[in-house]
Amino acid sequence: MVKIFTTREAKILDGTPHYLVIEEIGEIDSAKHFEEVLSELMKYIREKEIQSVSVVLNEQEVEYTPYAELLGQFSFERQETQFFYRRDLSKFKDIEMKSAFAVKSLKEIDSDIFLKTWAEASSGSLNASTPFSTLSMQKEFEGLQTELGPDYEKNCLVIFYRNQAVGVTMPQIEEGTIDEGRLFYFGIIPAFRNRGWGKYLHKLSLHFLKQMGAAYYIGATGQNNIPMQRIFETNACELMERKFIYRWKDSVK
Repeated sequence: MVKIFTTREAKILDGTPHYLVIEEIGEIDSAKHFEEVLSELMKYIREKEIQSVSVVLNEQEVEYTPYAELLGQFSFERQETQFFYRRDLSKFKDIEMKSAFAVKSLKEIDSDIFLKTWAEASSGSLNASTPFSTLSMQKEFEGLQTELGPDYEKNCLVIFYRNQAVGVTMPQIEEGTIDEGRLFYFGIIPAFRNRGWGKYLHKLSLHFLKQMGAAYYIGATGQNNIPMQRIFETNACELMERKFIYRWKDSVK
């Protein structure tokens, strides 16, 4: 994790030089302090030539007008509202993989298969925009390697149905925690959507997270992605909060 802030508890998703996401700004005690933080951020992203930069605020932070005004002054514009969900995994019942499905990691398959499946699963997304939406799949993949570290291959899984790739899931323990489960990405190729598979494959992903040692799961999706919101609700994930993505206008187009 990059150390660029004069603030405690900041959470940074660091895929330098391809992307940087300030998922939580941490303990900011004044508008002046936030301005100092943004100045530090701009110095860092220009020094590292980072291509896509986003800052995420929660509802309380957005309601404090000076924060939004400062983001505008530093060339950030509001892009999307995201819904964050949580599920306790301590009582999660393990599930068996259905016989027609198989899951293989990057340790077992060629990276071209993984990238092709990921790209197809990302197409037609109902999320209005993501912090990575301006990047090519290859650059997002390189950022993923930076963020997840040297063992990234075990986190990159392709889902197969009768030997045909149908989707991807990327379970991980969130950096800086010992038991917070996340899915870096989860998605199904459009041709295999609307078959009721999303609920099962998402639940299978939660199973993988519990096996990795996650005590709870945090997931997010855009406000317009109703199908994913329904998957969260069906799999007993509770809506925690809404957050708002601000993207740097000078990010690579």
